[in-house]
Amino acid sequence: MEATWVYLLARLCTCVLWGATGIYALFHYRETVAKMAKNHVPWPTVMLVPVLIMKFGGTLMLLTNQFVWLAALVWSLYLIPVNFMFHYPLYDKQGQFDFQQMINFTKNLSLIGGLLALALLDPDKPRWFLDLLQ
Repeated sequence: MEATWVYLLARLCTCVLWGATGIYALFHYRETVAKMAKNHVPWPTVMLVPVLIMKFGGTLMLLTNQFVWLAALVWSLYLIPVNFMFHYPLYDKQGQFDFQQMINFTKNLSLIGGLLALALLDPDKPRWFLDLLQ
């Protein structure tokens, strides 16, 4: 019973981040595209569409407890290149250490760890997924 409650709480807490950033990007589409272009994302206008689908689709999957493992895996894989595009290097143009970038970089690493744990908590995850992680 307790594990079910924790699993629900983990899903809901995770949805807040992805849903909120998706809503922001949707209502600030031009600014988001400009930030993506500044960070060398190829075809930012086109690429933002699948990002929004991933954010809203994954949020819906977690809220409805359907394919949680898949949403968590996709979000984890998404965070890897995003982390390097947006939060690396950890030094500014003058060579000074950028503490905020380090926080954002390590926060995303922590998110990946939490997402992988959430995927493992999904009782409906396929056997091949478990085999992949062992």
